[in-house]
Amino acid sequence: MTELDWLYKLTRFGEKGLDYITEALARLDNPHKKLRVIQITGTNGKGSTAAMIAEVLRRAGKKAGLFTSPHLVRFNERIQINGQQIKDEELLALIKEVKSLGIQLKFFEFCTIIAILYFSRKKVDIAVLEAGMGGKHDPTTVCDAEIAVLTSIGYDHMHILGNTIEEITKEKTGIIKEKSITVTCHNNAGLPWIKEACKKNKLVAAPPYTGIVGLRGPYQKTNAGIAYEACKILEIEDETIEEGIAHTKWPGRMEYLEKKLLVDCAHNLTAIKTTAPYVKSLPKRKLIVIFGVLEDKDYKKMIKALPKPDFLILTKPPIDRALDPAKLAYDGPCAIIEEPEEALRFAKNIAKEDDLIFITGSCYLTGKIMEVLDKSETSRKETKLAHAHATASQDY
Repeated sequence: MTELDWLYKLTRFGEKGLDYITEALARLDNPHKKLRVIQITGTNGKGSTAAMIAEVLRRAGKKAGLFTSPHLVRFNERIQINGQQIKDEELLALIKEVKSLGIQLKFFEFCTIIAILYFSRKKVDIAVLEAGMGGKHDPTTVCDAEIAVLTSIGYDHMHILGNTIEEITKEKTGIIKEKSITVTCHNNAGLPWIKEACKKNKLVAAPPYTGIVGLRGPYQKTNAGIAYEACKILEIEDETIEEGIAHTKWPGRMEYLEKKLLVDCAHNLTAIKTTAPYVKSLPKRKLIVIFGVLEDKDYKKMIKALPKPDFLILTKPPIDRALDPAKLAYDGPCAIIEEPEEALRFAKNIAKEDDLIFITGSCYLTGKIMEVLDKSETSRKETKLAHAHATASQDY
């Protein structure tokens, strides 16, 4: 079993509290206290906002660490500096080092420590940390955020964060520390629980961004507005901020993997409702949707909120928490194909030239599709190269 295999087997959820990760970091000489941190939480848009901020920082000449989750294809995607993923040998060495502490850490606690250690030792100027879930009890909250970012707040992970917007918001405002400057979107700014959390802190309400955004979807203007205000606090010039936001790339977020194949990581009801109008507006003859979801989501409402497909394919994301697609009901043309690779193959077989295939419902589903296409492209290249070598040998 490799070190990564061992890491994946760790418990993902458990009792709330930061005692174990705090103890582990103390044994490592508290590397989190040596970092300048922008911490980002919220229900949707965390990764996109983090990616925009990191890209702006890079263009401003800063050495920017970026920690996000989950990954789509490779674990290394989670930990980057200026767009460069952590190398395999560095990652494995850090896993062994943290493992040797002998502390019973949860999966995300372990990941967070690796990122903090890596950023500290690489002496990044600023670390942009995306919370895994919530805020107050999230492992990333061991850091004292210089800038605390709250993206749009809605319903998700209610079994852990609470069943009301009040409970969820109060959990997420837990990232706000004594000296934090808080930035949130205009939709959140009026929430009384955010105002209460910021009564001793500066609160910046970010309007939607009016410039060019590199990521697709009008809703990204909300995320870009937050990124813009956060970067202004760091006194970065407008031109650099605008360039960074315009050129941000964030895989799996409303991304065309092929000409008529669009994927998005919308993984909860709010996200589906937000992305659906954009997909509906796209030019197409027919819409074929591949949908897979995790069992702890509000999947009955999610399937109803999808952009209405001409044909729906229900599949199963490659993770233990995935919902059996047979439990989903849909009143319309539909097929159940459990394996995502087979679902994609079926969709391509029935799609006509002007049809659009849209894949959504889970980051894990999007990641699997990306992995399948990467392998397919690699295979095509290898076949082409082998043919070229054979032809060259014959010519010779």
